[in-house]
Amino acid sequence: MNGYPNSRSDGDTRHDGGAPGRAGAAPGSTAHGDADQTSVRSDRRGQPVNSMYDTTDRAAMDRIGVRERTANSTTYVRRPRPDDVPAAAPTNGVLERVGEDPDPSTRVGGRHSRADEAKQPPVRPGQGRRGPMFWRNRPQWLRRLVMFGLLFCVLMFAALVAVLYSFTKVPLPATVNAAEQTSIITYADRTTEIAKIGTVNRTDVPLSEVSVDVQHAVLAAENKNFYSEPGISPKGIARALWVNVRGGEIAQGGSTITQQYAKNAYLTQERTFSRKMKEIVLAVKLARKYSKEEILESYLNTIYFGRGAYGIEAASKTYFGKSAKDLTAEEGAVIAGLIRSPNGLDPRVTPAAAERRWHEVLDTMVAKGWLDASRLTPDKKPPVTLERDKSNGMALSSPQAAYIRDQVKDELVDAGITEQQINLEGLRIQTSIDQGRQTAAYLAVTNVLAKPYTTVPDLRTGLVAVEPGTGRVLAWYGGSIYGKGDNGQTSYVDNVSGAQVPPGSTFKPITLAAALQEGASLKSVYEAPDVLRIPGKATDGSGTYVVRNDEEHGNFGYIDLIEATAESVNTVYVPLGIEAGIDNVVSTAHALGVAKDVKLTDDAGVTLGRDGITAKSMVAVYGTFANGGKAAVPHLVDRVIDSKGKVIYEGPTTSKNAIPANVAADVTYALQAVLKNGTGKAAQLADGRPAAGKTGTTDNFRTAWFCGYVPQVAACVNMFRGDGGVSKATALTGIPGATGGVYGGGYPAKIWKAFMDGALTGVTPQGFPPPKYGGTVTNASPSPTPQPTISSEPTASPEATDTADVPDRRGRPTARFLPSTVATSSPDGQVGPTATPNPRRSKNDGLPQFEDPAG
Repeated sequence: MNGYPNSRSDGDTRHDGGAPGRAGAAPGSTAHGDADQTSVRSDRRGQPVNSMYDTTDRAAMDRIGVRERTANSTTYVRRPRPDDVPAAAPTNGVLERVGEDPDPSTRVGGRHSRADEAKQPPVRPGQGRRGPMFWRNRPQWLRRLVMFGLLFCVLMFAALVAVLYSFTKVPLPATVNAAEQTSIITYADRTTEIAKIGTVNRTDVPLSEVSVDVQHAVLAAENKNFYSEPGISPKGIARALWVNVRGGEIAQGGSTITQQYAKNAYLTQERTFSRKMKEIVLAVKLARKYSKEEILESYLNTIYFGRGAYGIEAASKTYFGKSAKDLTAEEGAVIAGLIRSPNGLDPRVTPAAAERRWHEVLDTMVAKGWLDASRLTPDKKPPVTLERDKSNGMALSSPQAAYIRDQVKDELVDAGITEQQINLEGLRIQTSIDQGRQTAAYLAVTNVLAKPYTTVPDLRTGLVAVEPGTGRVLAWYGGSIYGKGDNGQTSYVDNVSGAQVPPGSTFKPITLAAALQEGASLKSVYEAPDVLRIPGKATDGSGTYVVRNDEEHGNFGYIDLIEATAESVNTVYVPLGIEAGIDNVVSTAHALGVAKDVKLTDDAGVTLGRDGITAKSMVAVYGTFANGGKAAVPHLVDRVIDSKGKVIYEGPTTSKNAIPANVAADVTYALQAVLKNGTGKAAQLADGRPAAGKTGTTDNFRTAWFCGYVPQVAACVNMFRGDGGVSKATALTGIPGATGGVYGGGYPAKIWKAFMDGALTGVTPQGFPPPKYGGTVTNASPSPTPQPTISSEPTASPEATDTADVPDRRGRPTARFLPSTVATSSPDGQVGPTATPNPRRSKNDGLPQFEDPAG
C-alpha cells in the first residue's frame, strides 16, 4: 500500500471475485493486515505502483487501514493515534481523517491541512518538500544554485559595507561647513559677470542658545526617535527602499537627522543608491563617534530653511526677527516645518500648506509629551512671519544687477532647480542679456529722466526688451532703486515683472487683433464722436457705459481703424471690442502673451487697459506681433552649467501660433501709423527705419506706457508712482518736463526711442510684411443726435442710465452701434463692400503704401 486509494498494500490481495481474503474479516475492519490479496499493477509498464514511488513515507502508510470493501471499491481510513479524538464515521465513501494530528510537521507535505495533503501529488525523486509549488517543482541543482547565489550576494554586500565603513573618515563636526560654492550669472557672451550668488546667511550658535521648544519642534518634524535610534532608522530605510524599488528610482529618503547632516555636510544632493549607501555608513560612524547633542547642534547650524537662511539662528531672524533662544514652540514649529520643503512651505508663499505642516509638527510634539495639549486647538493659527526679503546680503554693483539676479532665481526655481542648488552649488548661469543693450537701457532711462528722478522720489520706471521669436530677454531695467536709495525711498518691487499696473491704450492692439480675426478690416470706417453712450455696458452689467476721447481731440468724425489706432480713439475701440466679443478679446490677450494668472475685466472697459499687467507680459504681446503672430515666452536664462561642467537646464527658444500671420501684418501696419503721424511721433527712430508701437495713458495719469518693435527687437517702457498697485498708484502730475501730466507719448516714448537708437546700432534695418487688408470693409451709418459731453476726463467711466437698447448674448452692441455695409462696384465689375473716405484727414500719410488685395 502506498497511501493512495487506487493502490493496494503488499499484503492486501484478492483471491476471487471480491471476497475478502481471510475468513471472518468484517467489512470496514481496521485491523492491520486485512488486505485485498489481488496484486494491483500500474498502467506504466506493468510495474507495481509501489515501485514507481520509492520515496513514499512508509510510516504514514502504516497508519492507513481498510474501513470498507465493496465489489467495486475499497474505502480507507487513517488509524488514530492514542491521543487522537475519534471523528464521526464517514458516510460518503472517501478518505477522511478521524482526528487532528497534534504535530502537523510529521505529516507528508509539510504544514498544511490533511485535506490538502490528500490532494497533493506524490513526491517525486529530487522534488522539494517545502515552499511554494513553483519552487518545489524546480530541479534540485537549480534550487541549490539560487540559494548559493543569494548567499554570495549577501556576503559581498556585507564585505562592501565593511570596506566602506573602514575607509570612511569623519572629521569633527566643528570643522564642517555647508558646501559653499558661488554661483555666477553672466551676460550672453558667457564670460562677463552680471552678479554672483553665494554669500550664505548663516550664524552658528551652540545648542544651549536654541530654545528647547525649537529643538523638540525640529525633532518632531524630522526624526521623533532621534535619541533612541542608532543614527539610522532600519524601519525607515526598509520602507524607503520598498518605495524606491517599486518606483524604479530614488523617490523616498527615509533619512534620520544624522543621515541628513551627513548628506548636507559631507556629500552631494544627488539621489543615487551609491550616495545613499555612503550616507548610511557616515551616519553610523557619526552616531558612534559623537554624542546626540553634538550631532543635533551641527545639524541645526547647517540645515537650509529657505529665503537664503542656513541654520536655526539665521532662520529665526529671517522669519521672526528674533534669536533662536527666544522662539516659542509655535514659532519653532513654523520653522521646523520648512525643512521638508523650504520654498513650498513658506507661509508667505503657500499659507494653506504651511498651516497644515505646522499642525502636523505640533500634533507630534503633543504625542511625544513635548507640548501641553491645551496649547493646541483646532482653530489655532500659525504665528505671522515677516515679509519675504529677496536680498541675501550680497553686495551688488547696481540695482539692475539685483533685479536681474532675482528674476534669474525665480526662473530657475520655476524650472525645478532648488534655491539650495542656486545658492551653494557653484552654478554658472548664462543669461540672454546683451551687455550693450543693457547699457543702452540704463542710459536711456537715466538720461531722459535725469531731472524728474532728482525731484520726484517715488517715480518708478521699467524697461524690458526681447528678441521676437525666441523670447530671449535682451535688456532688463527693473528700477533705479533696490533696497534703500540715497533719497530715502525703499523698493524691492521689480518694475518689469513685479509691478502690475494698467497699460492703458497699449492694450488696444490686442482688441484690434481680436476684431480682425472676427472679420473686421483696417479700412472699415467708424464714427468717432467725442462721447459715446453704450446702453447695458456699465461695469456692473446695467445702466450705460460712457466713453470719451481725450479732450484735446474730441470729435474725429468718420475714420478708419488705421487712424483710430494712430490717434488712440476710445469711442471707436470700445465698440470695436464689443463687436469682436469681450470673451474673444480676453482669450486673444492670453494667447498673445498676457500671463494666464492675470484676471482681465470681462466687460467693455477691458479694451482701455484698466487691468493691472506687467511690462514683461506686454512685451511678450508686442514681440508676438513682431514675429508674425507666433508667441514666445520671455526668459532671461539661456542655460545653466553645474560645477562639473554638465548642462542641467536650457531656456525655451520656440514659439507657437497665437494669431494668423495676416492679422499680425495688419496690426503692425496700423501701429506704424502711431509713430508716423499719431500719438507716438516722439518715438520715431533716428535712422528712419520702420517701427511700430502704441502709447498708453490711464485715467488721472496714473500710469504711462509705450510699447513698440522693429523686426529684431521689441521693447516696453512703463512709468508710475507708488508701489505699483492698480488702485494705489499716485498720479504722474507735477513731473518736470510734463505739463499737466505724463502721457505715453511723452517720457515713455522718448525713453523707448533712446533705448532703440542705442540697441540697434550696427543692426541692419528690416522692413515689415505688407498689410493683408483682411476682413470685410464696412462704413458707419450716421449716428443719432450727438450726446453732450458729461465731463472732461480723458477715459471711460460707467454711468447708470435706463435704456431700451440691450446687447445680444454675445456681448455685441445693438444695430445702431454696428457699422453698416455700403455696397459699391469695384473696377472689375464685382460688387463688394468699400469704405467711405475720411472727411477730416488720413493718418496713412507717410506710411508705406501697398495695393489693397480687396480692390
